[in-house]
Amino acid sequence: MISRPSSTFVRVEVADRVAWLTLDRPRAKNALNREMYAAVRDVARAVRTDTSIDALVVQGSSGSFAVGGDLKEMLALLSSADPAAILSYEDDLPFEALRQVPKPTVAVIDGLCMGGGLTLAMMCDLRLATATSTFAIPEARVGIVDGHLPRLLRGRVPDAVLRRWMYTGSPFTAEEAMRAGLLSEVAEDAGDLDARVRTLLDQLKQSSQAAIAKLKSIFNEAMPLPSMSDAYDSLLSEEARLHLHRFGARVKPDVPQVPPGDEGNDQ
Repeated sequence: MISRPSSTFVRVEVADRVAWLTLDRPRAKNALNREMYAAVRDVARAVRTDTSIDALVVQGSSGSFAVGGDLKEMLALLSSADPAAILSYEDDLPFEALRQVPKPTVAVIDGLCMGGGLTLAMMCDLRLATATSTFAIPEARVGIVDGHLPRLLRGRVPDAVLRRWMYTGSPFTAEEAMRAGLLSEVAEDAGDLDARVRTLLDQLKQSSQAAIAKLKSIFNEAMPLPSMSDAYDSLLSEEARLHLHRFGARVKPDVPQVPPGDEGNDQ
């Protein structure tokens, strides 16, 4: 049985043997802080062992999936008396727990999906998005080396395209994401997206859960999850702290190309 999430910014509902996890921090465009990461991790672990649940859907709220990790929270840690405390983030990250759920997982993307938000979506088996959704991998703009996406996407996304996305942090469309193999389907709008998700879940129910679990194991063998050490090493550099301070001073809340987590604070 799934318990109430440990974060007020994460909601979970179970209906018809499907767990629906919603990231719900709209004022920060669902920027993922540490407690949200931990809550997603805990839900993934619970779904893994809950025999009453056959699938997990991960979605955002209010026009965003997630714009990435909360950079303000990270900057506060890096500016503290013990910046190495950033290494403790590893304990709360949900990526491996989500990837290892032996049941079909679906990311439903409507709006902004950037940085750590895109990493979270890539941990799901299937990804559906609206045509108006916007994607970006902006870590290099703040001096951070993403720990997962370069390794997960190389060989999948054309090299020249991936390098442009990662070196510049420039946004790209759902159509481009689909063409590069990041998405399973692109829907016209939110209503069409909901219908497609419901159809997909109905199709998944017709398949053997045991077969899906085995297939996931085979797929994961071919795509091991890389270490986050690159990200932590870059975060601990003086250059990263300088970039984080600069973005905190100049980015406007409503600009979609901002680095993850720079949209405001709910606290």
